[in-house]
Amino acid sequence: MGKKSFALGRGLSDILKDHDANKNFSANAPQGESSNGQQVVEIQLDLIDPNPFQPRKFFSDDELSELAETIKTHGLLTPINVRSVNGRYQIISGERRTRASRLAGLKTIKAQVFSDIGDKAMAEWALIENIQRVDLNPIETAQSYQQLIDNHDYTHEDLAKAVGKSRSAITNALRLLKLPDQVQYWIQEGKLSSGAARALCSDKIADVETLAKRIIDEGLNVRQIEAISRGEEIDPTKVEKQEKENNEKSAAGSAATANPPKPKPELSADMKQFESKLETYFGTKVAINPSAGSEAKGTIVINYYSMDDLNRIQQLMENA
Repeated sequence: MGKKSFALGRGLSDILKDHDANKNFSANAPQGESSNGQQVVEIQLDLIDPNPFQPRKFFSDDELSELAETIKTHGLLTPINVRSVNGRYQIISGERRTRASRLAGLKTIKAQVFSDIGDKAMAEWALIENIQRVDLNPIETAQSYQQLIDNHDYTHEDLAKAVGKSRSAITNALRLLKLPDQVQYWIQEGKLSSGAARALCSDKIADVETLAKRIIDEGLNVRQIEAISRGEEIDPTKVEKQEKENNEKSAAGSAATANPPKPKPELSADMKQFESKLETYFGTKVAINPSAGSEAKGTIVINYYSMDDLNRIQQLMENA
């Protein structure tokens, strides 16, 4: 039976509140103050090591550069959290801030130091922080789940309760780790969506890597991937025509209810990007139809083409 002394659904303050900030600071960490009563110190950056349980492997160079410029201008507004280990420090939370501070040319960084944080709490917090911020790609999430299972005796049921997911969502996430290494790399790069990744786990697919390459090259959606796995031939022209007809019918229905009819506003760049994200998530055509004259109101149309397709979308929403 899995053990669980800290719940992933709790925040960092809940995990850390039972641990006193380390009062035995080294000479390289002069003492300071913070507004929440915790002691904040300045620590030399060359004494700080990454969280050994950090699930996030990819950090955007552009984002780090932007954060570094902000730190240069305004300083570090929020201290990082670290634990002391054999005269050095490991990051509990704040790896992006630490990397950006190094990039900004700083020699020290503000930090709250804790001396009584075990490996289990470190692993849990590294996972919960990134999941809550939606920073992990599907492979990193699956690797984090597997790490908690291997190192801390979690069962799938333990994890499901801890992160607020269904047990099937945990199991399906872990299935991604059985995909070929190259396919996992494409998922981490963002070339394959989470929906496409799950569809590739089907036992009916003989050559996963070849199909994954086809998905990238042809832009296949989840419904098309599932059809291919069933041995059906895909006619992209027919699919596009059907989607166009559905969108035209939807637009015509909206226009018929307007009295008098007004021109439909063009989607802004942000709305188009959001529409694209919805299509990637649901693996099907999604249309955002703003009300005439304003983007503040409107409808979102999610297309489905069979009961199996609808059930797939329903499962996605339940596991979200």
